Amino acid sequence: MSSLLVRPAGRIAWAFERDASAAVLMLVAGVPVVAAAWVLLMPAGLISAEMTWDLLFNLAGAWHLRFGHIPHIDFHEPVGTLTFLLTEAGFWLVGPTPKAVAIGMVIVAAAIFAMASAVAWRRLPLVPAVLFVVFVCFLVLRPANIGDPPNAYSFAMAYNRYGWSGLAVLALMLFQPAEGRLGTIVEQAFTAIVLAALFYLKMTYFAVGMAMLAAAFVASEPMRQDWRGWMLVFLVGIALPLLPFNWAYLEDLRGAAQAGIVRDDAAFFFNDFAGNMPEYAPYFAAIAIAAWLWVRRLAPARLFIATSFLFVASLALLSQNSQSHGVPLAIVAAFLLCETFRPHKLPRLLLVLPVASIVSSGTSLVSYHNRFDAGYLRMVDRTNLEGLAVPREPQGLLADVAAGRDREHLFGRSRAIRPRYELSPYEYVETLMEAVALLEQNGLASGRIAVLDQVDPLPFMFGLEPPRGGNLWSGAGAPTAAPEDYLADADRVLIPAFTTNFAWTEAAKATYGAYLAEHFPSRVEGRGWIVLSRADRPR
Repeated sequence: MSSLLVRPAGRIAWAFERDASAAVLMLVAGVPVVAAAWVLLMPAGLISAEMTWDLLFNLAGAWHLRFGHIPHIDFHEPVGTLTFLLTEAGFWLVGPTPKAVAIGMVIVAAAIFAMASAVAWRRLPLVPAVLFVVFVCFLVLRPANIGDPPNAYSFAMAYNRYGWSGLAVLALMLFQPAEGRLGTIVEQAFTAIVLAALFYLKMTYFAVGMAMLAAAFVASEPMRQDWRGWMLVFLVGIALPLLPFNWAYLEDLRGAAQAGIVRDDAAFFFNDFAGNMPEYAPYFAAIAIAAWLWVRRLAPARLFIATSFLFVASLALLSQNSQSHGVPLAIVAAFLLCETFRPHKLPRLLLVLPVASIVSSGTSLVSYHNRFDAGYLRMVDRTNLEGLAVPREPQGLLADVAAGRDREHLFGRSRAIRPRYELSPYEYVETLMEAVALLEQNGLASGRIAVLDQVDPLPFMFGLEPPRGGNLWSGAGAPTAAPEDYLADADRVLIPAFTTNFAWTEAAKATYGAYLAEHFPSRVEGRGWIVLSRADRPR
């Protein structure tokens, strides 16, 4: 009987202590990752329960690329082009539909799976390696933002999830050395690829990636021994912003920084940090343990440098993201501690951190899949937005506000829904469909259409070429384009009565009012929209 108990215990110990074959790792980790991708893609539509306009921002950017527009020249945006390229790939695979965003996510997850498997296989035993691969892939595939509740399905700011995942793979690769000269050359190429991807994803992730490479070089003796190869990788990273075809990207970043996109309110950040302090306790503990082990000469300085850097870098990224908490990059410290003390069982308890992240992402995926069966969704059934689903709400609120009806109850009804922003996803979709109907009824669903709101999704919805020259995202932190740049290529300009950013729409009306009055004399009004059309350039 005792021998029967020893054998399973021995197998568990082997899975935590011995290296596994790459084939076994990819098979075991591949099952949950493929299942997660299936859960994401199988529903007939795409649910957006938060920040629907940010999902349409992604679609609008990819739609510009579909017409051959050059990023940062034909349209302006401080975020890199990679996210839009992935969604454009989705257009080619499934057509111009919101589902293209999910296709882009699966493409990234496949690339992360291959790279994370190669990196973890050379460094970690089977169980930690499987957890690492699933952890980074689930970050990409989850339909809710990191730091949001699992059921806050948004698909918004997917580039942040891609960035966290890519940096996590980079951190394990750089801070946990592996043996073998050939493998080192391959991983130097991996590092250069990840840095280039982060550069064209979002500049803050690229900056952290470059800082990580420098910190790992200081901390890792094997990297310093092969300093020529790693110096070449670092020089490749430095060269990226200096290449002439990237200067327009840098100019968009400079313009956004001057307009206030950099989050520099220390009090606001500290308030979020203090409010989520219990979440950060394990990372403080990991840093303290690594420091104590280093002082006692029981662990290399590399472990202390790595755990400290990962946490500080995570907070730096968090300060520039639209999320109040959640630092998945710091979770990599758990894998570093487990590998440093592989024969010991106690450090394995730290693996509860990636397990918790996997559970959170898995919950988001499963509940997203089941949400379609629960019903009470408003599914768009017209235009290229067909298949987008938003949580249904009682109808008539915006109509009553526009008509001035039911005044004594409007205030209470508006508070009962409790949206986080000016419009709920349901209200936003309703306003867009009203714009579609207004344009179609008046024979104006043609030409290049601009919308004085944060995002202009109507060209994508109608399948029309978008106007050149404007910002892809307008609002706080976006520079105000001159009317000759923003509106010169537009044939129609729509002004919403119910906007996702009232302050920006009012500022745009003041800024562009004279230009609109001179060049767009034709006017059609609906309940929630004003449509202005050119008289001198009919299409």
